[in-house]
Amino acid sequence: MWKKSIIIAVAILLGSAIIIFAATTPIDFTGFDGSGFAPSPSAGQLDSDIWRVTGLSDGAMNFGDTKTSGDFARGSSTGGVSTGGVYSFDVGGGNTTLGVQPGGSDFTPGDFTLKIENTTGNTVADVYVSYTIWTYNDQDRANSLNFSWSLDDATYTTVPSLDYTTPGTADAPPAWTSVSRSTTLTGVNLPAGGFLYLKWTGNDVSGSGSRDEYAIDDIEARIGGSTAITFAGMNASNGVSNSLIIALLAGFSVLLFGGFWLRRRISR
Repeated sequence: MWKKSIIIAVAILLGSAIIIFAATTPIDFTGFDGSGFAPSPSAGQLDSDIWRVTGLSDGAMNFGDTKTSGDFARGSSTGGVSTGGVYSFDVGGGNTTLGVQPGGSDFTPGDFTLKIENTTGNTVADVYVSYTIWTYNDQDRANSLNFSWSLDDATYTTVPSLDYTTPGTADAPPAWTSVSRSTTLTGVNLPAGGFLYLKWTGNDVSGSGSRDEYAIDDIEARIGGSTAITFAGMNASNGVSNSLIIALLAGFSVLLFGGFWLRRRISR
């Protein structure tokens, strides 16, 4: 098992100061094979210190739990499954995602929650969030996958503009399709050392019978707007975590600020 940090930097010369900013690497779930969650994950698993899944018939999951069987580890698929639970869906060309097949007692309702730590040493006012939703619309039933966020993992703020519902009529033939979602969370005021929780909640909306598969991918969270210089970066699927270093060289003094990052471990 290994973990590394990558700094992707741009240097800007301003008089006697050099400012170095890190760039983000979205969470794209490369290497995830649907074999579950663990605090010290084996190859193909996700880190349960930062990921949690609820609403499955095989029981509750907390951050830091080990869940490597049953509904939490349904393996890999290209779609068209019928057993409820968490999958690594290949949506085409080897692009793996974090997905779920909802069922009568699985993910209706249920949610994926991502836990991010602010290690900048400063309060973060606004956070830009973007992600992709993939849907395999093979059933005549509509299901939602809606976003919310929290600072305490108890009280969540919904963002209605990001709400998503799968089509109520199946495609013939079905194929994976995607939609992008993004927003700037304003007034977050995430304190230094605090945690930001991003949640995607699924539930039934209309129709009857079996349900579509869906998945999330390419998750990005960073300080400021979509074009702002970023302090944040993470790749929760390939062992990479980025951190920000701002080096202010004024005379002989150097100030180092930690990155806004989340821990990720995955074995190869």
